[in-house]
Amino acid sequence: MLQSGRRITLTTFFAAVAVLVTAIGSLTSVSAAQAATPQSVSTVAAVAAAPSGFNPSQIITDQAFFNSGTMTEAQIQSFLEAKVPTCRAGYTCLKDWYDTSRTTSADAMCGAYSGGMRERASRIIFKVAQACGINPQVILVTLQKEQGLVNHTWPSDWRYRIAMGQGCPDTAACDTRYYGFFNQVYGAAWQLKRYANPPGTSKYFTWYAPGQTWNVRFNPNVSCGSSPVYIANQATADLYYYTPYQPNAAALRAGYGEGDSCSAYGNRNFFNYFTDWFGSTSQPIGGAILARWTELGGRANPLGAPTGPYTCGTKNGGCYQNFQFGAISWSPTTGAWETYGDIRARWSRIGFEGGVLGYPIGAPTCGTKDGGCYQNFQLGAISWSPSTGAWETYGSIRGAWRDSGFEGGPLGYPTAAPVNADGRASQAFQGGAIGWTSAGAFPVTGDIGRRWNAISGADGALGAPTGPYTCGTKNGGCYQNFQFGAI
Repeated sequence: MLQSGRRITLTTFFAAVAVLVTAIGSLTSVSAAQAATPQSVSTVAAVAAAPSGFNPSQIITDQAFFNSGTMTEAQIQSFLEAKVPTCRAGYTCLKDWYDTSRTTSADAMCGAYSGGMRERASRIIFKVAQACGINPQVILVTLQKEQGLVNHTWPSDWRYRIAMGQGCPDTAACDTRYYGFFNQVYGAAWQLKRYANPPGTSKYFTWYAPGQTWNVRFNPNVSCGSSPVYIANQATADLYYYTPYQPNAAALRAGYGEGDSCSAYGNRNFFNYFTDWFGSTSQPIGGAILARWTELGGRANPLGAPTGPYTCGTKNGGCYQNFQFGAISWSPTTGAWETYGDIRARWSRIGFEGGVLGYPIGAPTCGTKDGGCYQNFQLGAISWSPSTGAWETYGSIRGAWRDSGFEGGPLGYPTAAPVNADGRASQAFQGGAIGWTSAGAFPVTGDIGRRWNAISGADGALGAPTGPYTCGTKNGGCYQNFQFGAI
C-alpha cells in the first residue's frame, strides 16, 4: 500500500538526555543505587541515538513477526490509550472501537476464532494474533501504516472499514467482502500466513520466495524501475506480497515524509513505526517492559536498542529484556525498571533478582554526594561513587547506615560487601564500619573505628559491636562495647 503515513512525535535525543540528566541531578540520596556514572549516561545516550537502518532483504525477522506472545490484551489496550488519551468529540478512536466478530473454524492458516456480538478492538487484535500466530505488534503497525488508526484522533468510519488495507489493491477498488474491522484484521492475518503456502494449501505464492533474489519494484509505476533484493526470510516475503514495493533512496531519506514521484512508503513506514514503537524488528520489546522503554524515550532512550528477546519465567513470575547498555526487569509486585552501568554489574555479580536484593523498585538516581548514584531494590539497594565503586547494603546494617545519614553522614559510602560469619556481620565504609550481632547493628567510627579495624574488626579479638559509639566520659572520652570487650 502507498500511504505516506503520518510523522509521529518523538522526544528528540537531546531533549530526552536533558530531561534525564535534570531529573537525576535534582534528587538527593536517600538510599542506594544500581546506576551508571553520569558520564556513562551521556556516553550511552550518544551511542543509542543512531537507529539501525532499513534492510530490504530482512525487514523483520520471522521470530519477531510470528511471535504472538509479545503483548496481552490488557497491554494492547493500554498501548492504544497511551497513543490517543483523548479522542476528538463526535469520533470513536481505536481504543474505544467495538465490532461484531465472526466465529471461524481452524484451517491451515489460523486456529478457530470464537466470535462475539461486541468485541473491543484490542480484544480482536489479541484474539486474532493468538489464532493466527502473528505478533500483535505487527497488526498494530499495519493498522497505522495503512489507515493511521493507532494515533488518529478523529477517524472516520471508512478507516475502520478498510483498516488493514486487506483486499485493497493499488490499481482497483477494495473488495467489499473484507469490509469491517474484524474482517480486516482477521483477513489480513490469515493472508499473511497464507503467503507461506502452509501444508494443505497450494504452492501459489512463489515469486517472493525466501532464499532467492527477486526484482522488487519501487512504485506501481513500472517506469520507476526495480532493483534485485535477496529475500532472507518468510516474514519479509510476506510483507512484499502484502505491499509489493521497496522504498527508494528518496523515501528512506525522508523518514516519515514524502520522497519523490517514484517513492512508495508501505514497507518503509512498517519498519519506522515498528522500530519507533517496539524497539527492533529483530528483537521487539514486549509486555510491561515496553511501557517503561517508551517512558524513557523510546528509540532514543539511554539503554539503546534491544539485544535479546522479551523473556519471562524469572523469580516470582518476572520478565526481563536486555538492551545495548543495560536491561529492564519486571515483576508483578515491583513493575518495570531499568538497570545499567556499574551498579547493574554489581547486581549481576550477586545474582540479579535471585540474589539478596530481589528486583529493582525504582529507577537509577545520580547526583548524590561526590558524584554518586543509587538504586533501590526490594530488599536493599546498591550505592556507587567514583572512588568506592558499587556495593550493596541491606538488612540491619543498611538500617544503621540510614540512621547515620547514608553517604551524607560520617560513614560515607560502602567500600566492600557485607561479610557474614559466626552469628555476626560487618560492612566497611569510607568513614568506618557497621557491625551486627543479635544485639543490633552499630556504626564504629572515628579513632575507635580505626583501632577496631587495626585489630581485624569483627574477625578480631573483640568481635562485633554490641552498642553505640558513646562519648561524654571523664576528660572528654568516648567508648564502645563489643562482644568480647570494649575500646
